[in-house]
Amino acid sequence: MGLKRFSGAVLVMGLAAAVLPAGAAAPNGVFLWYPDQARAPSSADCDALVKRVRPSRDKADAWLWGRAPFDSEPEYYLFLGRDRIETTYAAEGDYDTGTIRLDETRGGETAFDLVPDDHPTITIKGSIVAPVGSSVVKIILRNIPSNGTSERVTYFCRFADDTQA
Repeated sequence: MGLKRFSGAVLVMGLAAAVLPAGAAAPNGVFLWYPDQARAPSSADCDALVKRVRPSRDKADAWLWGRAPFDSEPEYYLFLGRDRIETTYAAEGDYDTGTIRLDETRGGETAFDLVPDDHPTITIKGSIVAPVGSSVVKIILRNIPSNGTSERVTYFCRFADDTQA
């Protein structure tokens, strides 16, 4: 599925889901990257970031398509669909963007397999951790084959969006 088609699919199926608490299924929609990746944010940390940055679907789409305003501080986003994951910060050759196959959700954690666009012969195991009632969404990628195997944990924040895309 192409990026434009994916973006449209997320718009149709994901806008409302991004603002709802995590339930029995993995969250989908658009999420704001949390800038202090050295520690796990609290819901209060995410709420404060969302209040300061004022993210929106329109702004996320602009960053995705390289149309970020020159006078704004960097904002990075995660686009998460039922079968695709996209980030606005992945570089060519990275392992963050591609097709995902979601597994069952248990206790707010959903396992998935990721086939990165730039490495179609590799499958990376991962998890989406989105506890009920929390503003925090954690993405874990395991055994990334760059310079040996490593685990990458990235934190994102849920946000409500009243804009029209």
